[in-house]
Amino acid sequence: MQNTKQKKSNFRASAVPLVTVDPYFSIWSFSDTLYGDATRHWTGRENRMNAGIIIDNTYYSLMGTFHSSKRQVFSGLEVIEQKSINIRPLITTYEFENELVRVKLEFITPLLLREIDILSRPLSYIEYTVEIKDKNVHDVRFYFDISPECCVTDWTQEVELKSSEFGIFCGNTEQKVLGRTGDNICIDWGYLHLIHKDARFIQRGIDLYKCRFVMSEADTKKTYNAFNEAVVMAVVTEEMSGVIAIAYDDIKSIEYFGTHLDDFYKESDGSFNNMVKKAVSQYREIKKKCVLFSEELSEEASKVSTEYEKIISLIYRQVIAAHKLVHDTDGNILFISKECFSNGCAATLDVSYPSMPMLLKYNPELVKGMLLPIIKVARSGNWDKEFAPHDAGCYPCLNGQAYEKESDAQMPVEECGNILIMTAVLCNTLGNNDFAEENEDLLKKWAEYLIENGYDPGDQLCTDDFAGKWPHNCNLSIKSIIAIGAYGKLFDDRRFTDIAKKYAELWVKDTYAEKGTLLAFDRKDTWSIKYNIIWDKLLNLGLFPKEVYKKEVEAYKAKMCRYGVPLDCRSDYAKTDWQAWTTVMTEDSEYTEMVYRKIYDYINETVDRAPVSDWYSAERGRQYVFQNRSVLGALFINIM
Repeated sequence: MQNTKQKKSNFRASAVPLVTVDPYFSIWSFSDTLYGDATRHWTGRENRMNAGIIIDNTYYSLMGTFHSSKRQVFSGLEVIEQKSINIRPLITTYEFENELVRVKLEFITPLLLREIDILSRPLSYIEYTVEIKDKNVHDVRFYFDISPECCVTDWTQEVELKSSEFGIFCGNTEQKVLGRTGDNICIDWGYLHLIHKDARFIQRGIDLYKCRFVMSEADTKKTYNAFNEAVVMAVVTEEMSGVIAIAYDDIKSIEYFGTHLDDFYKESDGSFNNMVKKAVSQYREIKKKCVLFSEELSEEASKVSTEYEKIISLIYRQVIAAHKLVHDTDGNILFISKECFSNGCAATLDVSYPSMPMLLKYNPELVKGMLLPIIKVARSGNWDKEFAPHDAGCYPCLNGQAYEKESDAQMPVEECGNILIMTAVLCNTLGNNDFAEENEDLLKKWAEYLIENGYDPGDQLCTDDFAGKWPHNCNLSIKSIIAIGAYGKLFDDRRFTDIAKKYAELWVKDTYAEKGTLLAFDRKDTWSIKYNIIWDKLLNLGLFPKEVYKKEVEAYKAKMCRYGVPLDCRSDYAKTDWQAWTTVMTEDSEYTEMVYRKIYDYINETVDRAPVSDWYSAERGRQYVFQNRSVLGALFINIM
């Protein structure tokens, strides 16, 4: 028991959130210690921040690593030993200590879902506290820097250096706003700001002969290569405590059907400069809100299990920072997701579907903000399909579906089911049917499509077909049945309700297996997890008997591997989000604790250092491609 408790208290995240604002402004530590590696963008590319203490002209590292002129890592600098790390939902705290000083660094990004004026600000805080331990007199300075490589993506791009009324900033010399789309890329327009009274541009490096850190003033009249010339935005201060803010002005945030949209914060704060002034002046008040929210969420999550609380605290910022919040030209809130390490699609429906539990809990209007781009595509003159779109574009440009254009390569049943279920859940949470009634024509068309094509999906692609497309998918059939029933309940239409009940009765018979239920109607020696069924229970549709839920959970227990329950019989693929949904099928707390213990072990032990993946090997704990995806909002199903 003692070893178990020690393991729980020493949770080692696969990556630690530091600055998590949106898909472009997202900096993490991929190392056990903050000084063990360069800080990185969620993609894994270096977005370097460094911090340290200069004591009597000797530099002691707290964060990051330095490079020589050939970008070789230099590891000869002394460090102040990292003593602890504490990851809370909105705050990451590191503590360091040696014989001379104690240091605390806190990274705070105020992603308060109930206060979207604050959440939308592209600004993050770093608070530092230095305590001198001995009684001798020392020359002590705190050091922080951030690299201009955070605002370019190409190794040949040059940056210019400028000053502002509240600090300094830098940006690409060639500004092509919203000029790139895709997945594994970083932003190269807009400006990175460092906000502090002692902020300045420096060129830093390593004196290899004397094995020490050196720095000099940078020439602000020149332009620099952000990757090959060691120019940084830095704070060097004698103050032993303080707050540094870093912010990103992306100029325009989203292209939406030909129109460039501003970041959401400009609605309330007016301009980037006004936003910075307010954010800096409100820091203490905002930090209190972040501390209170983190405490409340952690306390609630702890009631599920200790492991669950650790996981939720880690993923909270990841989920939100995979989105961008904007207004459309009609004043509607849009909450735009990016498919991270998948294909770069924006507002993807089968990404929004799993992520919605977090938003339903804290701000259901944001679920509506995820659905509106899909509705926009469906009502555009360029969409002539009888089923729902998959996405609204390729991030950050939403000008119509970017996914496969051929019907046999899309996911018609999947996406129709997703939007019908999401609409029903949204309206149920809000306590009104306004959104559904506004879009009744589309919803009815998609419900009719499911009546015709959904019970036995045939040769249709499923969101979970990682091992290849298998027709006649039984879990996809469940989604269709529930979506038809949800539509019937939304509009009090007995025809749809009766069809859903009839299909559910057939499904129980057609998918029968001795243990669990079939993966596909025509594959008798198969099985899969049926996570879609939870919405029958949570929407109180009453389509499936309780015996189905109980039998499923018992089957999953039998299939449990070292790091969780595989998705189906085809492989050891496990999905973090879908496993979470199976924990609310029944009131089996033992199963729930087991699932989250396995997911915890995966995050804690995987050798793949990256923001938490939702697709990994249940046997080996190795990541399969995906990382930093918003679908982990699914895990909030237990406290929704």
